[in-house]
Amino acid sequence: MDANQMKDQMKDFVNNWQARLEEMQMQFSLGKMDATEAFEKQKDQLRGMLVGMKDNLDKATDMAEDKTTEMRTKLEELRVQLALGKADGMDAFEAQRKQIELAMHELYVAGKHSFSSNYEKGLEMFDRQSEAFKTGLDIVKIQYSLAKMDAKDEAEEKRKELNDKIVELNNQFKGMQQTAMDNMEEMNRQLRDNFEKMKVYAEGWFKK
Repeated sequence: MDANQMKDQMKDFVNNWQARLEEMQMQFSLGKMDATEAFEKQKDQLRGMLVGMKDNLDKATDMAEDKTTEMRTKLEELRVQLALGKADGMDAFEAQRKQIELAMHELYVAGKHSFSSNYEKGLEMFDRQSEAFKTGLDIVKIQYSLAKMDAKDEAEEKRKELNDKIVELNNQFKGMQQTAMDNMEEMNRQLRDNFEKMKVYAEGWFKK
């Protein structure tokens, strides 16, 4: 993947993430954001990314056969975790999340050991997609928590707070599109900062 391909994929990535955030905003405003379905949508996004990774792997001509086999095995292990049934509550969600994130980590490590320098950009994209996926799961976890709240007024207040946070995150992505598309280093910095802010917010939410 050359620099221009990487830039184009990053643009698509930012655009897709903004679209997902806008969908979350709309669903929240309509009171239709179901945590279980939101989790399934996050998994669908990751499945789509794996298809692209498999295509790149199939086209690889400078990898040893044993490395190619290892990567295919790790891809399949992650695909299996993503194919598990719907998580019908916080406990099931946490159990699935743990296994999915472990499989993602193992795939990334295998990629670091297997890919030549020609595929470093693709691995970087996987890392960014992984951060986005985990950020989405932070939001989903809060949704599961909201569904368990007995006090309706408190749940509505928290739902509004989360919606405001998603709006803020979305605005940051819009700003990123306008100012950082021609500077990959700056775009990566902003992405890391935005995902970290959401992680800190989610962690703080559960400490309240």
